[in-house]
This record gives sequence, structure tokens and C-alpha cells, in this order.
Amino acid sequence: MNQSTREILSCHHVGFAVDAPGGRLQILEDITLDLNAGETLAIVGASGSGKTTLLGLLAGLELPTSGDIRLTDADLKSLDEDQRATLRRRQVGFVFQSFHLLPSLTALENVMLALEIAGFDNVRDRATQALTRVGLDHRLDHYPRQMSGGEQQRVAIARAFAGNPAILFADEPTGNLDRRTGQSIADLLFELNRDHDTALVLVTHDLELARRCNHIEEIVDGRLVQKAVTG
Repeated sequence: MNQSTREILSCHHVGFAVDAPGGRLQILEDITLDLNAGETLAIVGASGSGKTTLLGLLAGLELPTSGDIRLTDADLKSLDEDQRATLRRRQVGFVFQSFHLLPSLTALENVMLALEIAGFDNVRDRATQALTRVGLDHRLDHYPRQMSGGEQQRVAIARAFAGNPAILFADEPTGNLDRRTGQSIADLLFELNRDHDTALVLVTHDLELARRCNHIEEIVDGRLVQKAVTG
């Protein structure tokens, strides 16, 4: 893997709590992790353990109630909501279990729209190249309803990588796919991770998928209880 020592993500002693009817509810506590360019990290744990909440914090979708997170050299707490959104548009890619494609737009238009929102130039060429890279050059003008689940996820991956993000967050990216298709999507994610030197953070229940990452962090009841390096 083409890894560099440039730190992309730094999360130190992060906690997240919310006010609930029964009092203060601590969802995450004392989370510390770091990730460099090109590295891959799997976050595993049972449902309700805090995985998706942690992913949202790392991506700046919400701010921690304690601790600090730096994303591509930016201290997320020092940015307002608009500044964090700008950072995400330019530096961060997302892939979800649900594909989140706009049904009224073609594959090409779905990718182009994301690039336009992020302020890129030559969006048609960029989108075409991204879709070709994931093997969908023959599906550019097809709508989501005309594509299989695996093809829709490939469109989502093309959209995520089209802007060459520094880091990509993937929340159960194979969760809605059959095993064979899921394997193909996982292969594609790791291939693009290597080619783009993009840091990759996966939330997954699939331990086989997690073991393909450089690092595994397990969350139990909001705390990291295991750190393993898989090589």
C-alpha cells in the first residue's frame, strides 16, 4: 500500500453525551485513534455500541462534547458548521449501506451533482472518469431503478472518489448486498484506497472485511476495548 506519514485523522480523548429524559447519556467515552494517508481502519462492535456516532464525529457531522478531533489538519471544534461542511465537500467522501442516489438523476448526473456542489470544474469529465474507473462506463445514462444494488453502490463509490478526497468514511458499505456482490464492492474500495492514497474508515459488522484493514478498533458500550494491527 502506498502509505505516507501525513496524518489525516487525529482523535484524542473524545467523548459524546446527550441529554435524555433519565439524565445525561454518555454514548462515547475517551476515544483515541489516529490515521495516516492511505491507511485503512475498521470500526467494529455490536449494534448500539456507538460505531455510527463515532463515524459522524470523525467526519465533523457533529462535534464531540469532550476531547479533540483533527481532520486533514483542521481542528473541527474551531470551525463553524458552514466551514465543516466546506471541509467535507473538498476533503471527505462518504459511502453508506443505503446508496443515497437521487432517483430522478442518471448515474452520471448523480456524480456530477456532488462535484458541482463541491465546486469542482470539468464535472462531466470527472464524473465520467470516476464511473469508468468503477466499471460503469456503459451505465452513464441509466437511472438507479435500472441498476442492480451492486451497480448502485458502484455509483455511490464513484461519487465518493470523484473529488479525490483525503479520507473516505464507509458505513456498512456491503450491508445491503449479497456476499458475492459485497466482496466485489469491498475489493473496489480497497483498490481505490491504494490508487488514490485515500485514508479509509469502515464501520462494519463483517469481521472478514474488517481484517482486510490495517487497523481494527472495537467499541463496546461506547469505549474502545481492543486495538489490533492486521498488517
